Amino acid sequence: MKIISGKKVSENIFSGLMAKLQKLDESPKLLSIIIGKNPAAISYTKAKDRKASALGAEFKVLALENSLSQKEIEKKIRNYIRKWTPDGIIIERPIPKKIDLNILTNLIPPLSDIDCQRMDSLGMLMSGRAKYIPATAKAVLEILKFYKIAVASKNIVVVGRSLTIGLPLSIILMSKSEYGNATVSVCHSKTDELSRYTKKADIIITAAGKPGLLTADMVTKKSVVIDVGTTYKNGKLLGDVDFSAVAGKVKAITPVPGGVGPVTTACLFQNLVNACIGKRNKKL
Repeated sequence: MKIISGKKVSENIFSGLMAKLQKLDESPKLLSIIIGKNPAAISYTKAKDRKASALGAEFKVLALENSLSQKEIEKKIRNYIRKWTPDGIIIERPIPKKIDLNILTNLIPPLSDIDCQRMDSLGMLMSGRAKYIPATAKAVLEILKFYKIAVASKNIVVVGRSLTIGLPLSIILMSKSEYGNATVSVCHSKTDELSRYTKKADIIITAAGKPGLLTADMVTKKSVVIDVGTTYKNGKLLGDVDFSAVAGKVKAITPVPGGVGPVTTACLFQNLVNACIGKRNKKL
């Protein structure tokens, strides 16, 4: 069994970013928008803040109260974007259920949509013409590539069908690309007998946000497990995999924390730097 470290992958990505940053005349600007006080969202922004400081990028958080109405939130986001003109913008999830996320993501200028949150950005991704791959989905791909885990012709199970991870990832893994040509099964909360799929998989990617979802009886010795799940419970960050039970039974596995998380942050900044370069070139 091999523990797949996200730290090595993220360090490799950041080393490449430093070379690009040195060629820029001004620092990239990243805006993170939080609505409410969800601990997961707050944790994500802290990780971005640390990396922004290390890279010399500008990072700001627009924290909005849960009590604000949809229209009030829209106005504040619109005004802040107009005032600060960030290169990259991300709306942290989860957000309160009363808020329409699709309306908010459409406030993000297309060139600043570095996490592919706009509906038209997702459409471009599904058609194979994406400007950016969502950071978490891209992190999974970068981990597989870094550790030379073959994808082509493999059976892959993706557990989760979200617009940010499950669906984009499954589309890319099936595509005719360097990350693709796999046979993909997308499972979810309504899948009957999940183990029937996971036991046949060469690679299992969990992105359901349900701690303990993948157990030892659902894997085999050939399984490579990538745990994307992030759930805070009693102040502790948990993945979707029962790590202590599963780790000894599989070929390789990512831990939570320390697996996909650091690489997601690195991929987001990779998209940010590319957005910054793209905007500068457009002005020339």
